[in-house]
Amino acid sequence: MKVYWRLCLVSLFLFSMGNEAFSQEWEYLKEYSSSDNTEFSFWETVELSDGNICVTSLEYIYRSGMGDFYSGHPAIMKISADGKYLCKNNFFKEGYMTESAPYLFEDENGHLHALTTYSPEHDYTCDYYFQNFDNPPSEAVIVLYELDDDLNVTESHEHSFPIDTYECGNAQWQYMPNEHSGHIFLFSAFEDEGDIIGAYFKTVSLDSNNPRGSDSLFFFRMNFDGEILNRKGYEAWSHGNAVYEFSFRRNQIIKTDSHYILYKTGVHTEGASGNGEVLYYDKDFNHIATRFIKHPGYVNEVLDAENIENVSVVRTNLNTTLLATTAKSVDNPNHYLYDDNRLYEFDDNLNNSSDFLPIDNYIERGEPTTRDIQPILNAVDMADDKSIYYAYHMDLGDDNHDSWLVIERFDMNMDAMMTVYYDVHDETDNILTYIRSIKTAKDGGLFLTGYARDLASDVCWMVLTKFNSYLNIEEAHAHNLHLAVAYPNPGGDVLNIRTSLRNCILYVYDMQGRLVHKQEITDDVTSVDASNWQRGTYVWELGTENGNGSRILESGKWVK
Repeated sequence: MKVYWRLCLVSLFLFSMGNEAFSQEWEYLKEYSSSDNTEFSFWETVELSDGNICVTSLEYIYRSGMGDFYSGHPAIMKISADGKYLCKNNFFKEGYMTESAPYLFEDENGHLHALTTYSPEHDYTCDYYFQNFDNPPSEAVIVLYELDDDLNVTESHEHSFPIDTYECGNAQWQYMPNEHSGHIFLFSAFEDEGDIIGAYFKTVSLDSNNPRGSDSLFFFRMNFDGEILNRKGYEAWSHGNAVYEFSFRRNQIIKTDSHYILYKTGVHTEGASGNGEVLYYDKDFNHIATRFIKHPGYVNEVLDAENIENVSVVRTNLNTTLLATTAKSVDNPNHYLYDDNRLYEFDDNLNNSSDFLPIDNYIERGEPTTRDIQPILNAVDMADDKSIYYAYHMDLGDDNHDSWLVIERFDMNMDAMMTVYYDVHDETDNILTYIRSIKTAKDGGLFLTGYARDLASDVCWMVLTKFNSYLNIEEAHAHNLHLAVAYPNPGGDVLNIRTSLRNCILYVYDMQGRLVHKQEITDDVTSVDASNWQRGTYVWELGTENGNGSRILESGKWVK
């Protein structure tokens, strides 16, 4: 396997209200091919007390040809504070797979711990298919590893639980064998009062002709010695649910001083209505209340398209909760391709009398004719200055055009402070960039974690990027950040320019340098009628005009 390492490290000036400070920005890329036998998949960043960064990951090994869903194994990579590779480790377990990257914790002594789960491997085309072994595993496992500085395991604490290993063998099962067989999925874990609080979803094997019981939702408290101090389960609403990940992704539980709050997609309480469910539990995991979420603007509450999706939550200093979610566009609620993004601030006080959470603040992002999807693991986070970062993919392409990650920064009133657009390579390179998670850094910057793919080949990259909280135009351009983008690219009869810049002029030129369009920018999105233009490549520029000529603020190429 050909491996290409790219490291871009520079010192940048931050600027905000005339104040300047030094910080660092870098981009770490590891190239791989979609045809490789292994794939290291970045999920989330954890910034350690020594300044180094760990990236929680899944490593896909000996990938099968069954469907589009491959078996993963927990893995971690460590990157230095200045963006250099240090080490990695794969926590492979024979006969098992996992659906969720590990969760990382530092205890009070600075020791690193990784919490992960394993379920039997049901992909029979894989060398490590669970029935290939003399004693096929019939249990799922929760493990807490203690790790040294090189990510080697120094201690291991395992807990096993019986799991349904039945295989129905139908076409649906063969397409997604692990998802349709009994397994556990660890979807939340965090530290509270010196212990680890975890939550996982446990499924039975799917057999639509002969249901094998109900799935289950479990909570547990574990100390850093690996002892389970408390564990409590609830019967769930599904029977071998293969799409559990749409209900449970990651980062979905809020902790307060007295209780925990679980945000989840869909409503499964009999007789209730809404687009999402909010479940309250005390510190012993006893269910104490249920509330509901309702999207503004929706009138038909039975459409699945109206459920909240890809949920991530973060607590504010006002004892409210920010919830980022993807939903189907109000204008196209039945079309699976048309998504838009919402950022809510909910008043989720336990003592609220209303069945529906009051909405303190709310924004929408997305267009009815484009697929705009936020990072599936974490799309919102708060900086130490109480500002809010929010990210989503604009016009996520299939296999024919670029997409961009939009990064917005708001104050607590959700008034915009900054908007930039990120792509791993320049827009003309035809790269699809897909970020799974954003995370604020201790110095006020932001980490982006995900992958990118060349749409013209099988070349892919693992992506970990750090950038500063405030950038001037030149610095942004030097590090694949833009203040305006053109889409769709390639496009047809309409060229759209999206930007938060104002008091500037749009110029469009053909490849002979002839001006074909000029227009003042007054809105976030400017649509230009290109129906009379010839097919080909055009150059667009955003500039300011004054007595001394014009200054170019942003530019790019667009293909009709």
